[in-house]
Amino acid sequence: MYGMNQSAITSTLAVIGVLVVGVLTIISSPAKADGVFCQDRFYLGNYEQVGSARHIIVKGTIAYVTDIEFGLHIIDISDSASPVLIGSYETLGFSNRMAIVGDIAYVVGRSGVEILDLSDRSAPTFIRLISSNSSQDVAVVDSIAYVADARSGVQIYDVSNLSLPEYLGRYYTPESADQIDVVGTTAYVVDHEHGVHMVDVSDPTEPVFVGSYNTPHTRGFALDGTIAYVTDSLTGLHIVDVSDPKAPEVLAVQSLSLSVSGVSVVGKMAYVNNQDRGLQVIDVSNPKTPEFLGTYDTPGNLRDSAVIGTTAYAIGSSGLVIIDVSEPVATPYLGSIDTPDFARTVTVVGTTAYVADGESGVQIVDVSDPAAPIILGSYDTPGTATSLTVVGTTVYIADDYAGLQIIKVSDPTSPGFLGSYDTPGRALDVAVVGTTAYIADLTEGMQIIDVSDPEDPVYLGHRNTLNAVYSVDVVGTTAYVPNGNFLGFEIIDVSDPTSLDILGTDRNLRDVIDLKIVGTIAFAVVQSFGIRIMDVSDPKSIKSIAWLKTLGNPERLTIVGDRIYLANHRFGMEIYDISSLADPMFLGFYLTTSFAYDVDVVGDTAYIADQVSGLHIVDLSECPKSCAADLTNDGILDFFDVSAFLDGFGNLDAVADFTGDGLFDFFDVSAFLDAFGAGCP
Repeated sequence: MYGMNQSAITSTLAVIGVLVVGVLTIISSPAKADGVFCQDRFYLGNYEQVGSARHIIVKGTIAYVTDIEFGLHIIDISDSASPVLIGSYETLGFSNRMAIVGDIAYVVGRSGVEILDLSDRSAPTFIRLISSNSSQDVAVVDSIAYVADARSGVQIYDVSNLSLPEYLGRYYTPESADQIDVVGTTAYVVDHEHGVHMVDVSDPTEPVFVGSYNTPHTRGFALDGTIAYVTDSLTGLHIVDVSDPKAPEVLAVQSLSLSVSGVSVVGKMAYVNNQDRGLQVIDVSNPKTPEFLGTYDTPGNLRDSAVIGTTAYAIGSSGLVIIDVSEPVATPYLGSIDTPDFARTVTVVGTTAYVADGESGVQIVDVSDPAAPIILGSYDTPGTATSLTVVGTTVYIADDYAGLQIIKVSDPTSPGFLGSYDTPGRALDVAVVGTTAYIADLTEGMQIIDVSDPEDPVYLGHRNTLNAVYSVDVVGTTAYVPNGNFLGFEIIDVSDPTSLDILGTDRNLRDVIDLKIVGTIAFAVVQSFGIRIMDVSDPKSIKSIAWLKTLGNPERLTIVGDRIYLANHRFGMEIYDISSLADPMFLGFYLTTSFAYDVDVVGDTAYIADQVSGLHIVDLSECPKSCAADLTNDGILDFFDVSAFLDGFGNLDAVADFTGDGLFDFFDVSAFLDAFGAGCP
């Protein structure tokens, strides 16, 4: 209990006054926090499962976790920092979902639904098996068990006598009963291919179809009052008014990245499980206008989660992770602008972003205010703008079938045509060094064009590679050219464009779609695999340094300092630390709303070309480090923090208990002054 006598308070306050004067004399100016990259994870603790966790239910200070391989785990979570296994039960086959009612567990597995007695949680005992070959989920309400039994529909049992369950009835969904929830006399049955069916089970022997909400890739369901939250693995979170089950009304659809599964709603927040990325948080205080807040990154593949109060319990391939969700998840999102077509690549110069926007040509965007980017002007090229390079006030565009297009942007509100060169293939990428343009021309290899007179480009030479060329990078007089689907890349001396010299090749890679060179290090983006890091200091003897496996289909990358920023298609932008080239480390990610194709980074800001949704602007700044003495939470240490401490100390407020011992004494004063003197980072 907090406490101290009044005389102690008075004397200590006097001491505070003297010491505060000394500290204020020492500190000449307020200190403010800044940094490089923000990826707070809010972890409180974790418990690693033996196998792979599948479903979680939290009751009080106990977490019940099914494990695909090893059955039911019962975990004491009263101390979030140190969860402890209480007991476990090895089921007859793999364990899937479950229901907990009092001291009884209903665990769905390979052989059906196992009914277990949990009165001694350290040693659960078997009661009975409800046999089935395809059970997926179970709900139990008023001694009635509803078993989602895949193609066998929903089977309903009276379990008032646990030792002898009695079959009551069945309801068939169009395809497969995969998940079930029962509220009152209505069962909500998830059929992965046919949405959510609402079934009247007031008479369990004669369940009656009432209505349905159809989504073709349904993965999860939660009900909050008369609002249903339905996840679809392709389209995201559907928010549906089901007050009239016969005529469900869609209120909103929140687009999310792929691989979403279950959903839960607590208060004003919806928490969506994303297998590949973690726990996604959406503000649904107004169901008609949901707001995506961000993602809590969880290790491994997220299978399920339960949120109780301000704590989330997330499970997956890495076991149980406990997360503090009391504060809104930090999101680096600054702003975005939807371009007319599909944003392919982006280059930022100063406060202007140039977007190769497919059939809409080039979009020129003012990003001086990241929260409100504005399209300044555009130039509609004759082909499909796939990539571009900006040199001064000139933009060189790889325009697919229309070859190389060159425009002037001295007045970004009114860009104008300068010249063009129709390459024989499909221009997909362009690099410019001095007065020479190098074009990745798909099946026609690398084309080299003299652009000293932009109004009259002249062919210089080309390199016919053995396969399709998607990108090109040039450093000095050396070109690095990915050689299509099967044949790695070539290193070419281009000092004489009319007589190219092959310096070296790497035939050990396939599907290289982007290649960047930093010094003597090459970073090759390998489709459907990741990034290969290589030493190319000796082109005749290219050495592999590391493979960096990524999710999905990586597209293009940018390297700034010791970091890789990777546009990874449906997985958004990923960030890796390459301070140790041999041991790259994943730092974090930002999920875009569609498919990230390219990224450029200027300072602490990333600009992402996000195919369908245009340009995303993302803050890469580090989360301000904690500053214990900053009691006003403004990032500045000043007299107001001292005043807040004095108020807290005088009122026996926990904010002033700097030693955390429940007492208010000189040691708290000393700890506060130490923190104050250290300043904010």
